[in-house]
Amino acid sequence: MAKTKVAVLFGGQSKDYSVSLRAAYSVITTLSGENYDIIPIGITRVGRWLYYPGNYEAIADGSWENDSDCCPAVISPDAVHHGIIKLIDSSVMAVQRVDVIFSVIYGKFGECGRIQSLCKLAGIPFLGSNPEASASAVDRSMTHLLLDEAGIETIKYFCMERSDMPYINEIIDVREKDLSYPLRVKASSCSSSIGSNIAFDKNELKSALKIAFSHHHKAVVESFVTGRNFCCCVYENEGLITASDIGETVPVESTIDRLNNYIGKTAKFKVPADISDELTEKIKAAAKRAFRVIDCQGFALIDFLLTGDNKLYGTKVSTVPGFNKESALTSLLSARGLTYSEILEIMLNNALESKA
Repeated sequence: MAKTKVAVLFGGQSKDYSVSLRAAYSVITTLSGENYDIIPIGITRVGRWLYYPGNYEAIADGSWENDSDCCPAVISPDAVHHGIIKLIDSSVMAVQRVDVIFSVIYGKFGECGRIQSLCKLAGIPFLGSNPEASASAVDRSMTHLLLDEAGIETIKYFCMERSDMPYINEIIDVREKDLSYPLRVKASSCSSSIGSNIAFDKNELKSALKIAFSHHHKAVVESFVTGRNFCCCVYENEGLITASDIGETVPVESTIDRLNNYIGKTAKFKVPADISDELTEKIKAAAKRAFRVIDCQGFALIDFLLTGDNKLYGTKVSTVPGFNKESALTSLLSARGLTYSEILEIMLNNALESKA
């Protein structure tokens, strides 16, 4: 039986570069074997695409791109190719067919639907959601709107565009009447730690907005709400949408720094969360609704926050969650009795079947 050719995309131009390398190493070393032919495609920090044929350990330690056997390679947008183009040298080009693309590129460009759009254009099946769902999930303002539409309450917020900056004082004067400090300011379509700050007064809010606008044209300003942080993995398997057990990120210690310093935490992830059966079912049902309203495919990680007065808020939908052996997604599915390799196989098979 022929092996399934899996192109694993890793790296990228975001601050999540090293996280992506660790995920790629976990995925590649687990899939390598009798059933899969792995085609590693790395993207450097400056955006160069390279086919990497070397030792997988170099992906883990970050030295992969220095390998002399690397060659430029890109996903071909020509659907007839159904694969990648390798540029062997200035005069030689080789096309290699690919059955499925497994992207572990996070943050900028990796989660917003652009990689997924390229896969769609190429006609190659890929893991996870389609471009439209990925774009909606990574856009925090759109996530707010869609979760609210699904009847899942979100934290009180407002949005600002970079073009609003000349009127920032007037806008803040109006918005301050509805929201009280401190406020959490986020760049709309970036990783959680990028362009994100806590503002304790009007001057800090203006500074935080300027920082957010340096990363994206839109910023989301939310009430700073604390509580217990839960997540649930919703995934498709053999045509059924299933919700995992509920996991909880339990802080060991936590500090809130002022402007220019993101919230620092040392935490552990606990599965299952120590909550009632009633709350478990409530979160599972809300997670499935979020999965459907955003039109996710394959799998997604849905985050929630429970306040001290037992208000449950939907906070985030991740269509490209972490994929190493210790990530929330794999921890949640492992709690259902699945091994790491079985989890990867379910995701791959689903991609091949649903996007064939």
